[in-house]
Amino acid sequence: MTEAEQERCDKLDSMMQDLDVKIKHKTREQDMVARMAQSGTAGASEQREVERVNGSFSLSRAISAIANGRNLEGAEAEWQKEAAREMRSQGLQSAGQIAIPSIALRAGEADNFQAAAGGDGAGFVPTVVPAAIEALRAPTVLEGLGTTVIRNATGNLQFPRVSAKATGASKTEVEADAGSGMEMDQVDLTPQRVAANTKYSKLLIQQGGAEVDALIANELAAAMNAYIDDYGFDTIMASTAVNQTQTTDAALSAATVNLMESQALAQGANLAGASYVMSPNAYANSKALAQVNSVNALWDAGRFNMYNAVATPYLVDGFLTDGTTAAAQMIFGNFAQGAILAYFGSLDLLVDPYSNAGNAQIALHVNRFFDFDLRQPKALSTATRLEQ
Repeated sequence: MTEAEQERCDKLDSMMQDLDVKIKHKTREQDMVARMAQSGTAGASEQREVERVNGSFSLSRAISAIANGRNLEGAEAEWQKEAAREMRSQGLQSAGQIAIPSIALRAGEADNFQAAAGGDGAGFVPTVVPAAIEALRAPTVLEGLGTTVIRNATGNLQFPRVSAKATGASKTEVEADAGSGMEMDQVDLTPQRVAANTKYSKLLIQQGGAEVDALIANELAAAMNAYIDDYGFDTIMASTAVNQTQTTDAALSAATVNLMESQALAQGANLAGASYVMSPNAYANSKALAQVNSVNALWDAGRFNMYNAVATPYLVDGFLTDGTTAAAQMIFGNFAQGAILAYFGSLDLLVDPYSNAGNAQIALHVNRFFDFDLRQPKALSTATRLEQ
């Protein structure tokens, strides 16, 4: 080979290596898209297996093993391996010694549980452990409304989106056509961290039994879910891209809710899957509303203005223009079209047996990564500053 041919061969070889890398990245991207397209619902046999392992899983046993330098065994080791496999498939690495895979998460006071008399965990010490009384928490809302959910997301997500719909115009046989007006942008989802910690006494691990496991695990999971719901509703209410039906001080009326529906419909939202979400004050106000002077109540058989409706404290009440008087808030629309929620990895638990060793306590740190954004904002309508 001549020197020129050798140089060209080296260049082609370098190009082939670059193409191989791009093909590899593209393959991973397609695998990610395929995973995102899955509904995340386990089959019947898989669900039975999950329930079997969950029934044997003990958070106290796992914490005790880690705190005493032993390896996890049984159901605890099985979930740790499954969560590690799940996170590796997403290019992530767990920082904690205990992990629970997303498929096993169960929806569901002071962070200082003790077994001594008068302590927060004292109710678990008797030979017959009474049923635990969980904290008052509203059920999770965003997923129940049909929000598009991506589980086990890999890396940052970017979705091309049509932000302005294409339109056609009538023309004669030989008349020049015009631009469609179509515009595109993108929706970016990057991991947001929600975290919490609690303390777990060594004595409670020995004496608490399975009941304390269920209480603490469910409470920590509920705390993660509550934060995500609150974050999602705050994002919707702060957006100027949604249909802002009412932004000035005014009482809730039938005309307001009818306008919320018509605005979403005019933008192309599918009202067949639409729902109302109400803050506590909005729920109170809505119970007194009628379409025509107490003739046709808007609430009928558990539905509001013929649509599914939920009230939640995660959609917080706002304030009137004066900034001090409480006001109600409402959202209406198709959440499957309007919102998107992504989970990055499993629920991650880190056991710290050292920081509080002087008090014979173990610190438990919990982390979860997620992001929420508006998919098509015009599928949603909001009403703020609703007077009491």
